[in-house]
Amino acid sequence: MPQQDYEELERELYELRGRLRELNLKIRDADEEARRLAEKRDGIHEELKPYRERLRSLREADASKREELNRLREELSRKREKLRELRSRLRELRARLRKLRAVKEAPEEIERRIEEIDWRIQTQPLPREEERRLSSLLEELYRRLEQASLKLELGRELEVLEAEIGRIGEEAEELRSRMDELRKGLRESFEQRKALREKVQELKRKSDEWHAKYVEARERLRRLEAEKILLTSKIIELQERLERHRRAEEERRQRMIKEKLKEEARMKLASGKKLTFEELKALIEDGEPLEELLRKG
Repeated sequence: MPQQDYEELERELYELRGRLRELNLKIRDADEEARRLAEKRDGIHEELKPYRERLRSLREADASKREELNRLREELSRKREKLRELRSRLRELRARLRKLRAVKEAPEEIERRIEEIDWRIQTQPLPREEERRLSSLLEELYRRLEQASLKLELGRELEVLEAEIGRIGEEAEELRSRMDELRKGLRESFEQRKALREKVQELKRKSDEWHAKYVEARERLRRLEAEKILLTSKIIELQERLERHRRAEEERRQRMIKEKLKEEARMKLASGKKLTFEELKALIEDGEPLEELLRKG
């Protein structure tokens, strides 16, 4: 490489390094600006946290309330279904009891009469006609006993059923009351969450504005860093070219020194003078066999 070209490369490298220093200052300023804008944005994020936390807490509480409300609604539905079944059964019982309203005797009274007649048939000799009459009467008493027992059983079942209907009705009313409380709580929470969302949206708009400015600053920084990469690549390329030139010049200089040393060594050999170690080494490295050199010496 001609000396003029080498010097031109050095001047270009010097200029590029100057530009790199200026670019580093711009990058530092852009980075500081981006950090400042990020701090503004992050400060609003910190301000947002308690509002968002309160919103999250209310949502979780509302979700729990809705879950409880759904559970109570399902339970109330089961209670209503059970009440429909019990009331239907109650109507059936009352209809059956109405058919038995003519039955006035108690089962115990009829059982006592059956025992008396049965004892009489078992222990007393009776005319055939009387025995047939008493047997017919027993059949009638057994039929009336069955009806009286059925009426008594239905009456007891009716009492149990009415008590059960009353109990389930009270439970259903308690469920409705609890559901009303939950709905009221959800309405109040809705108003609170509405106010919180408005505050969050207001802060979010401010945060978005700072973030947009931050993104612009980061984009400027990215462009500067990209420019730095290109500039650094050029500097490295020039440094490598200059280094290759310096190495080539150094190798050329070393070859010239070595050739001069070998020439002086050959002249000493020819005149019978002693060689120095460096002169001997130079000749050996040049391919001269040691025996031949010693013989010549």
